[in-house]
Amino acid sequence: MAVLIVTFTHLAGDNSRSCDRDAPIPSLNAQLRALGGFDQPYDASDAQVLESLAAQAASATATGLIGAAPADPVAVSSVAADQPDAIVVPLQAAAPDAGAPRVSGLVSFLRDCAGRAYYSAVDDLTAHGAVSSRFPAVSEAVAAGRLGVATPQLVYTSDPFRPSWRDPRSGLTTPAE
Repeated sequence: MAVLIVTFTHLAGDNSRSCDRDAPIPSLNAQLRALGGFDQPYDASDAQVLESLAAQAASATATGLIGAAPADPVAVSSVAADQPDAIVVPLQAAAPDAGAPRVSGLVSFLRDCAGRAYYSAVDDLTAHGAVSSRFPAVSEAVAAGRLGVATPQLVYTSDPFRPSWRDPRSGLTTPAE
């Protein structure tokens, strides 16, 4: 009688590196501490919860983002092994000319080794005139053409709000903003 045991291990990020860093503990301002709940981990695959939290965090910390609607979360991998992968939730506001909604803010969540998401930061794009039509501003298809690769990776080096597209084979990158 033979017994076969198969074990599957999922590592955060690109699955080629081990994960031995601590959970990303959020640094909360008074508004978020008063709201409560932003100091705990969330299921990174629950887009609805992350979108709701993103809208709450943005409204509480950036008056220019009050009423902005969350869009689909975007996974952004860290290039450095000692930094966590991220999930960025774009926030859309109606364009002043009644055109298509524009990305007016971003909210990031950092992932721990188990894949849980922790609130990290809000970026009010309206505060510095960087409103965009989408996040990332450069689409995956355009990046694939620039890099000559079928499926580029969305990565960041120091700020998940400022990612790049990377060719996973060569490591070449092109800006995603």
